[in-house]
Amino acid sequence: MIFIRQEQTRYVISMMDMELAVEGVRHGQKECVIITEHETVYTAGRSTESMDFLKSSGKWERYPIYHSKRGGRVTVHSPGQIVVYPIINLRFRGLSVTTYVSLLEEWIINALATFYVKSFRSDHGIGVWTPCIQSYGETVPSKIGFVGIRIVKGIASHGFCINVNNDLMLFNDIIPCGLHDVRITSLKNILGAEIEMETFIYSIIQSCPLRNNPPQY
Repeated sequence: MIFIRQEQTRYVISMMDMELAVEGVRHGQKECVIITEHETVYTAGRSTESMDFLKSSGKWERYPIYHSKRGGRVTVHSPGQIVVYPIINLRFRGLSVTTYVSLLEEWIINALATFYVKSFRSDHGIGVWTPCIQSYGETVPSKIGFVGIRIVKGIASHGFCINVNNDLMLFNDIIPCGLHDVRITSLKNILGAEIEMETFIYSIIQSCPLRNNPPQY
């Protein structure tokens, strides 16, 4: 497995890179993981509904909206959010879709744990949550990790993103993942300080559970 670290990359460029990687893996090349950040863009998954963009706000109109081939609904990418695109041959690994999604969630949980941040799966939906203490003292689950994948002929692409230092206000203009009243958080918000991105990316690489389950070609 090869890990590819890209600097901040335009979303459309990353999609092109990802499709090339998918073709490579399909023809026997090594699996790879693209790790990057994007300019501010909204991406609409295959299940997105028009109501996911809040018309009362309209602020989302200032940024590009891309219709994505991944599953799920609408989310936002912006600088300070780490986006991870694993290109994985599920067929050779003998992984079901459910197991693979669970592994991606485990990956996020393990990466956050290296910063001593507790996180967990939730009945609210796919992704990763963490307990956040609100100003009035109540602990409320807040979403920090997002998962959306595409699978074609046994090859998985797209992947997940984790809020690290990004602007959380951008989530106020949409219904993230189609979840009403969901609270969104970031590592910076939890720890109260800016996070060194390269340090967190190293944690992501080291936390990858797929390294322990190599494909059987």
